Amino acid sequence: MIAPQLVAPVGETPVSPKLYIRQYADPSAHAPRLSQGSRVKQQCRILATEALQQTNCTGHVRLCHTPSGQPFGFAGENQPLLSLSASHSQNWYAVATAPVSLGIDIQVYRGFSRSSQQRLFNHRELSADMLTQSALWSVREAYLKLHGRGLPFDFRDIQIQPDLKCGAVSGGRVTSQSGALTMACYWLWQTLYFCCAVCIAGNAKVTPTLFLTDMEAQHDPLYI
Repeated sequence: MIAPQLVAPVGETPVSPKLYIRQYADPSAHAPRLSQGSRVKQQCRILATEALQQTNCTGHVRLCHTPSGQPFGFAGENQPLLSLSASHSQNWYAVATAPVSLGIDIQVYRGFSRSSQQRLFNHRELSADMLTQSALWSVREAYLKLHGRGLPFDFRDIQIQPDLKCGAVSGGRVTSQSGALTMACYWLWQTLYFCCAVCIAGNAKVTPTLFLTDMEAQHDPLYI
């Protein structure tokens, strides 16, 4: 585990979503890949429900989805909807909640075929290594989820403007060159195995509180 370190916010008032990341350990080492993928999705839904309950301790919250598939928390009539975003990649899954709309993406490092690179990355990014391209993919996926969008979308239209880097954590702004999507700020964490990005609309700096252990366990959150 990465040693705790606190990154002080710079500039605008920060928004601090709660970010939960877990790894699924299949009890059967010989489980089919498709079966494991289904189980990871199920565990991700369970984690999303738990995260919503943590957000609203006064009553039951139901995990719902928009027609486009975007998740949110429903606490009852005349109650505000609760912002939520979820993602999974191989045996890792992540959920984030915040008082504002947000998008999250977790991505186990992967290579991209030549044809995929031509569709996903601009000319300057084509020569980047696998870790960098995976990080670019993750930020853009989180940006699309923030807006309730998904593929197909021209990833090359999404411009990433980094302005902060501290060890494994970086951040900055994301914009749509065509103006199809509104500006957002992002936070990106790159580990040895995966990268995870969170996007929030507007100019607010993103400074998540990260939980890497079971929420039932009484451990302090990890600030990175």
